[in-house]
Amino acid sequence: MIATTFRHAPPLPAVAVYVPAVLVLPVVLHTLWRASKDALLAVALVPRPWVVGGAVAAVAGWLFASGAVHGVPGTERLGAVAGVVLVLHAVFGLIAAGLVKVDENPHLR
Repeated sequence: MIATTFRHAPPLPAVAVYVPAVLVLPVVLHTLWRASKDALLAVALVPRPWVVGGAVAAVAGWLFASGAVHGVPGTERLGAVAGVVLVLHAVFGLIAAGLVKVDENPHLR
C-alpha cells in the first residue's frame, strides 16, 4: 500500500478491505493478555537480526503514520493507515515470534 503512494500517476480510488472489529479485537486482546507477563521475555528471545528488522519496519511505519514521509499528494490518508498497520504488524510479529520460543521451552516460564 505504501509503495502505491509513490506512483507518479493520479492516485487510484482507495480500495480498503474492511475487517470488522469483531474479528480483529479478540485477536489483539488475546495476544496482549497472553504476552502481558511474558512480553519482555518473549522479545528477549527473538534473534537480534529480527529485532533490528522489526524496529526498522516499525520506525518506517511510524514515519508514514505521522506524515513525516509521504508519497504523491492526495495519498496521505492511505499512507497513514498503511503506516499504522506496518507498526502494529512489526510489534505483534516480534512478540509472537518470542512467544513461540517461550512455548517451546516451558522451563522459561
